[in-house]
Amino acid sequence: MLKQTTSQKQQLKAATAKLKILKGQLLAAKQASGIDDYIVVKITKNQARYERSHALGASPNGVGKFFMLVTVTAKKQDVLIPLSMASGKRTAGFMYIIEGTGEATIATTSVTTTGDQVSHLTIGTLQFCKIPAGSTAVFRILVTTRGQAGKTYQVIISRLNYKLLLSEARYLQYLKPLPSKPLKFS
Repeated sequence: MLKQTTSQKQQLKAATAKLKILKGQLLAAKQASGIDDYIVVKITKNQARYERSHALGASPNGVGKFFMLVTVTAKKQDVLIPLSMASGKRTAGFMYIIEGTGEATIATTSVTTTGDQVSHLTIGTLQFCKIPAGSTAVFRILVTTRGQAGKTYQVIISRLNYKLLLSEARYLQYLKPLPSKPLKFS
């Protein structure tokens, strides 16, 4: 067996460090493009509508209703997804943002689910949807926003958090953005 020189040891150490960085970049690229080891996510329906409202003495405002049907299929093992939505730092199943040409506020959000063999678990105040391996759940997502007339808005689900086991402390993440249709408040 050949004995490694100091130079060879340093090169091996540098190559190992570079490989570790490249593996991390590959994982991030897969997540951003929607390639996930445990779930397949698709938007099957995407609708948006606007309702105008006038308040006395105020500029014209309106309400936008964004509706999405999102299917999630568990690939090789059971998956648990929290039945909640949030836009802030609090962790939820579906994390979203509102993009627009004007200021907007959230009025309401809701997430419901259906599917064959899909069950619901409640642990304390958290509700989870359990999707068995090979099954598909359909999530019905409704987000209602308030915004200014003449501006365009869009709701983007920026992250989907899920677990494989309830005992896990951390969530796995599906990071490919799921955008709604842009809606002009006219």
